Amino acid sequence: MYEWRRPTILDMISALFLFLLLREWLLPLQELTDTGALWPFYTIAGTVILMDLFLPYRWLTFPFKLLGVLWLLHAAFFDTSFWEKEWLIDLYAQIVLDMPLVLSQDWGAMSVISRNGMFDLMLLVMISMITYLVLEQRQVLWFVVMTEAYLALLDTFMPYEADGGIVRSLLYGFLLLAISHLTKVTSIATLNGKRGWMVANAIMAPLLVLGVSIGIAYTAPKKEASWPDPISYLMGSDQATTAVGMKKVGYDNNDSQLGGPFVSDNTLVFTGLTNERSYWRGDSKDIYTGAGWEKGKRDYESILDLKNYEWKNALFHGTETKEVKASLYFSGPLQYATVFYPGQLKKVTDYTPENATVVYDTWNQQLEIRAGKINLIPPSGAAHSQPVVGPNTLLMKLKQYNVEAEVPIISEKAITQAGSQYPIEIRTHYLQLPEQLPPRVKELAEEITKDAPTPYQKVRAIENYLRSSGKYKYETTDVPVPAQGQDFVDQFLFESFRGYCDHFSTSMAVMLRTLDIPTRWVKGFAPGQRVGADDAGNDIMEVRSKDAHSWVEVYFPNMGWVPFEATSSFTSPVRIKYDLHTEEAQSPIPLPDLGNQGALNRGDGRFDELEGADAISNRGFQIPWQVNALFVGALAAAGFVAWRRRQKITIWWLRRKWSQLEKDQYADRYHLLMRMMESVHSRRQAGETMREYVNRLHISGDKRQDLRFLTEIYERMIYGMKGIEQKARSIVEELMERLTRQLKP
Repeated sequence: MYEWRRPTILDMISALFLFLLLREWLLPLQELTDTGALWPFYTIAGTVILMDLFLPYRWLTFPFKLLGVLWLLHAAFFDTSFWEKEWLIDLYAQIVLDMPLVLSQDWGAMSVISRNGMFDLMLLVMISMITYLVLEQRQVLWFVVMTEAYLALLDTFMPYEADGGIVRSLLYGFLLLAISHLTKVTSIATLNGKRGWMVANAIMAPLLVLGVSIGIAYTAPKKEASWPDPISYLMGSDQATTAVGMKKVGYDNNDSQLGGPFVSDNTLVFTGLTNERSYWRGDSKDIYTGAGWEKGKRDYESILDLKNYEWKNALFHGTETKEVKASLYFSGPLQYATVFYPGQLKKVTDYTPENATVVYDTWNQQLEIRAGKINLIPPSGAAHSQPVVGPNTLLMKLKQYNVEAEVPIISEKAITQAGSQYPIEIRTHYLQLPEQLPPRVKELAEEITKDAPTPYQKVRAIENYLRSSGKYKYETTDVPVPAQGQDFVDQFLFESFRGYCDHFSTSMAVMLRTLDIPTRWVKGFAPGQRVGADDAGNDIMEVRSKDAHSWVEVYFPNMGWVPFEATSSFTSPVRIKYDLHTEEAQSPIPLPDLGNQGALNRGDGRFDELEGADAISNRGFQIPWQVNALFVGALAAAGFVAWRRRQKITIWWLRRKWSQLEKDQYADRYHLLMRMMESVHSRRQAGETMREYVNRLHISGDKRQDLRFLTEIYERMIYGMKGIEQKARSIVEELMERLTRQLKP
């Protein structure tokens, strides 16, 4: 029966460490999901722990916990006083409205209030159970192990750095284990005299061990990893990797850290049916950090009726265009909550699921799919009481959709004469560069474009320099990662001279910005591979993960954003109508003078050394000898332990076999019992009968008497051909059970 006791100081310290462990479970939510603030979840965790610790009856805490959840919902979604009943009526109406969605498990269509309420209730119940098991039942180890495994999985497979969380959880967990053990010991043994001193010693020991271990691990010099990233290896890559590990090519929303090698991924993303092969645009970014790209300015528009919505001149205007119609079908494991479209989007139709809504980033022309609509309760004092409808906060992935778009056909005359009178808003946001950008990047851009008088000619000069000069090599595997604090573009242009689309496109965008030409970095997919055609002559394109691509968009006055391609192995997405006629012969786009360079000078052989250092070994995966030695040592240690405990192992195995026999198999059960006796005491001698062996054993009188009785029953069965009487059967079973339990090596 449960008996409440007043919490001690040790109980309070245990509760603190439990809260810190629960905090490590909640911290990743803010980075991996769209969770805004974590304080409501911290409040739930702390309140539940305190109530379960200080209130004498567990059932008494639940009304107060539910009241706390209501207070959190009120603080997050309502502006009226907590003591007014109007918000409770609105909350009840919203829950009733969402109840059919709960029963049909349509979580995406539920309102934000109902989803938050359900999550809060689930969190409340789970923390109550964990508090009961950890603080009351003292079952600590399982929760510590689960916390470490949870953080390790997030760190390995998700874009979350859990290094600090793993170390903190190890510290909290071991201290919680030490205090829990001390509490259990003090509950069964009275500590007289220096009780406080003994408690301090019991806590100080694990603190010193953990402090020294973590301190040495943190400050000791660390050697680079000598064998491949295990995840890449286990995922099927048969290539060795550099110390930084291989990434897998594909479309990703995180572009804050560019560079490093990757392995090709042939996974099918979608099949496209189109009348025009073009790049599939997904998103754009405007802030270059020196290591990658991030989004700065954003302006969102909610689109609830997607099939009737039309875009006009979202990217460019005032130029000739070609109409493009495309159908995209997603059937593989890689699906995205982003709409991919060729050129400039005009309309999205025939999409599945049909309840999809969109949050449209008008500044970057990105369409993010949401799981239908949700009803938001209007704030107090609003003129109407009807729910406000908006896109769901949950993302959705479309299985198929049709797009109507247009691709530009650029007049060379118009783009050459476009000039450089950029709008203030464009200059403000699309000329940004990090302060630490090395000056030689701008110096190289000025050298390349010194003979180009117009912005368009400067763009083409830098594009041609990166694509056609022969100085830069397209490479995906033998690609070094910039050092800490090193600029990504500077490393590519002046040191490594090799990379893939991210290197070429970012370098072009940054060099043009140094010349005061607005640019932005765009990503999506290349056209893909043509695998056939339909009856109308439309191309059937298979777009795979390896087709993920990035390019550059440049802004021209009175024209808008025009795409350009800096990567040599890809075809430029822009069509140019060459209509520029002058009295003089048309001068070609200037290229830097490379005629006197001959063979490319890369620094007196130092580049070859760099390539040799970064080159990927062709020997494949090899296990270091230290690992083999560790494995052999572990086997030897396991064998030694098994030899030392051979008696216990034998007893365990015989007991297991004995328990699997039926009770009417008395002779077999008796033989196993005697084998256990031989393992614990002494072996039977040759020719020695069972009776003689029992009389010789050095055991207590009670055990000897029981064993003699069982031996007599055995002899009657074997030699007298008599069965066990019903009356004696229960006595025999009880004696055998007792003897087997008492056997210890």
